[in-house]
Amino acid sequence: MPRLRPPHAPIKFPKKLAVGGEYLLDAGASKSIWFRQVQEKEAFTLCDVEGKFFRASVLSASKDRVNVTVYEEMPTSPESDTEITLVCAVLARQRMIMVAQKATELGVARIIPVFSAHSVGPEGLEHEKAHAWPGQLLRAARQCRRASVPELRTTIALGKVFEDPVWTGAHVRYSLDDRAPVVPAEFPAREPGAPLEVVFAVGPEGGWSDKERTLLEANGARPLRLGGRVLRAETAVIAGLAVLQHTLGDLR
Repeated sequence: MPRLRPPHAPIKFPKKLAVGGEYLLDAGASKSIWFRQVQEKEAFTLCDVEGKFFRASVLSASKDRVNVTVYEEMPTSPESDTEITLVCAVLARQRMIMVAQKATELGVARIIPVFSAHSVGPEGLEHEKAHAWPGQLLRAARQCRRASVPELRTTIALGKVFEDPVWTGAHVRYSLDDRAPVVPAEFPAREPGAPLEVVFAVGPEGGWSDKERTLLEANGARPLRLGGRVLRAETAVIAGLAVLQHTLGDLR
């Protein structure tokens, strides 16, 4: 039996799609439909074997069978050609909800919430409505017509991130730091069509501690500074992702 794609990955159809056609999705694609909580007559984004993206709606659905109809071909891909992992310190006052929404709209591949010296601690996750974060990703992905839903990792200590293959295998890593030297940011040369994996780390209000700055740099994170103003943490996430997507991704 072939290995099923993760439910948060783009829903792919193994043949060419055409506007006006009706199609039966396989078990893996059906699982993704249920994961996205797509209801009958509701729209979603589907990718075909040629890599073209379409808008489709569900005609009927059961546990293992989903019939859909395609009604629109999308002019461009809704997926970023840069795989960005957002490492974000858990923010207070339920601002992680906004981070989840806007990071999804800006095309991140995954979000890894972390505990840092100045962030909300493990005892505060319930107050920050951590249980609601996955739903925010789903709703934001549907709203912006993404074919995929970002992966949301379990919240861990910052130091544990450096052991993750997502961190160690990234082509480049950035750490947002308003105390970084005022020097031009360094971005890797990008070959058209070549995959690029990026990690973007953002601290809480109050920033990273001196120990964390040293740790981030020792693990290969390049400091990134956004002007001379001190931004709110959630603003910094949005602005930083926009800069990266404009420079390396699809906001060009």
